[in-house]
Amino acid sequence: MATIQRQLVNLEILAEDLNSLSSEQYGGEQHIRLIEEYKEALEHLSDSAKPETESGFKKRLTTSTLAHVLESKQMIGVHLKLIGYVLTFWDASKKANDILDTNFGESADKRLELLQVKAIRAKAQLKTVAHAMGQADYQKFIDLLNLRDAQWQWDVLLSRY
Repeated sequence: MATIQRQLVNLEILAEDLNSLSSEQYGGEQHIRLIEEYKEALEHLSDSAKPETESGFKKRLTTSTLAHVLESKQMIGVHLKLIGYVLTFWDASKKANDILDTNFGESADKRLELLQVKAIRAKAQLKTVAHAMGQADYQKFIDLLNLRDAQWQWDVLLSRY
């Protein structure tokens, strides 16, 4: 299946783009857009890999620079969950900050509370999955997506929320 190879190349390109972002671009529009594109490409890879056996998938990964990160078909699903939690956290946090900064009206208290709970829940779910996958694999994940902010680091993540 040449489709899987093309999808892996696409993911490699997106990973390089993510890694090339400067610290000023962290969490910004371009960073978030690249993570969303990476997630979409990873979903396509997941769909294409379903009919593959685990050993067949691993053989296709051997030539990819992502082989050390996406070690199995199962790891694709784990990464998709983690990315979803990161994006949910950022979205809810941004909306909550917008309410605090400019949009504090009658119903703002309830919306703010719901958004804060949503952000905390996403971070807690991420922590649970990260703990299950282990520090080494989690570190590969945050390095891949250029999530170098302190809040995503292993020690900080496990000590909070």
